[in-house]
Amino acid sequence: MNLHRRFVWRRGGDHVDASVESPDGRRVTVRFGGEVTVVDFARLGDGRSSVILPSGRQLTGRAIARSGGHVETWVGARRIHIDLADPLQDLAAESKRSSGGAQEIYAQIPGRVVEVRVADGDRIDAGTTLLVLEAMKMQNEIRADCSGRVTKVECSAGQTVETGALLVRVEADPVS
Repeated sequence: MNLHRRFVWRRGGDHVDASVESPDGRRVTVRFGGEVTVVDFARLGDGRSSVILPSGRQLTGRAIARSGGHVETWVGARRIHIDLADPLQDLAAESKRSSGGAQEIYAQIPGRVVEVRVADGDRIDAGTTLLVLEAMKMQNEIRADCSGRVTKVECSAGQTVETGALLVRVEADPVS
């Protein structure tokens, strides 16, 4: 099992960047804030998981993923609630800003525009792919949230964009 997962741990008002990597499913590298810890991980036959810390201490418990990024974890009789956020989902939600019937789509991560699939004046439906942005060796399709007309394409294929760069303007159809 090759695992690589980035997330943000939310506790109260604090947000901590974290990642979990495991090329073999047993040795797991956990990056939490600025700290890096390597642990041994195993799934037990009764549905629990076992983690052996570098100190030799073993933690055994259960974790159940709930909707909305909520995870319930039990270690012994202690129940811990953890809120996890997928940074890509958070960025996607923040990447579209609306004002009246206009929507502006911004780059939430730096990258390179691989392909622009719309032009000024095009009619689009909700879900239409507007462009493809390559970031961190992944191609991300940027889609429209609404039906309407593209009023201005602000980027071109091959262009490198920074976080916050305006990519596309859309005039949304009136809601009936």
